[in-house]
Amino acid sequence: MVLSFSACQDDEKVQTRFTGPEIAVGNGQAWTVVNTDRQGNPLSLSVEFGADALEGLPTGQHHPPSYVLRLPTEVALPPYDHVTLDWNEHGHDPSQVYDIPHFDFHFYFITEAERDRIGPDDSLAFNKPLAPEHLPAGYLETPGGVPRMGAHIIDLQSPEIRGDAPFTYTFIYGKYDAELIFLEPMITTDYLRTKPDMTAEVRQPQEWQQAGFYPTEYRISYDAATDRYAMTLQDFVSVP
Repeated sequence: MVLSFSACQDDEKVQTRFTGPEIAVGNGQAWTVVNTDRQGNPLSLSVEFGADALEGLPTGQHHPPSYVLRLPTEVALPPYDHVTLDWNEHGHDPSQVYDIPHFDFHFYFITEAERDRIGPDDSLAFNKPLAPEHLPAGYLETPGGVPRMGAHIIDLQSPEIRGDAPFTYTFIYGKYDAELIFLEPMITTDYLRTKPDMTAEVRQPQEWQQAGFYPTEYRISYDAATDRYAMTLQDFVSVP
């Protein structure tokens, strides 16, 4: 693990940067990053990857690859356990919406062993609804689910769902057995190649189901100096 420091005059903004192990993605590498302030409070959780990770990605595979990214071991950041970076060469359902090449970034609250127990026929658990206070405003629980993943909760206010504009990026939630189990930004490769720097709101449920740090924003950014991208959860609220 890599540990580095950056300083400024305001101690509250001094950050310690913790990085997880690198894994090969395309022709490049990807890894997780947790930034904290001097007191050890988390400021952000990111997936970073070089621009070369967008090249040489697998093609023609029946099951899209899912790259498991470990979190840094030097710092605890509940409720997050691990992250997967899922490459969708042809996108996925629903057709005419998300069926274009993109990455899914799954920030899981559950362990890999718990994911392994989510089977293809778990229709009751997939479809068990969240309590109203656990469903963010303007989101819709969709029927069915995906093995080793869960069921998806889509943003009805997103442009691609409203039909206002094609899909470029969006933020969805995941659940299983009436529990929120992951956060999932999705970003198209075409949008990443525009080298963006954007920040969007993460709408919150009235109540979270477990203690931890939850983002009120997510950021998609490109750094020309390092030729790297970052998908960042930030501006956390702490839930006791």
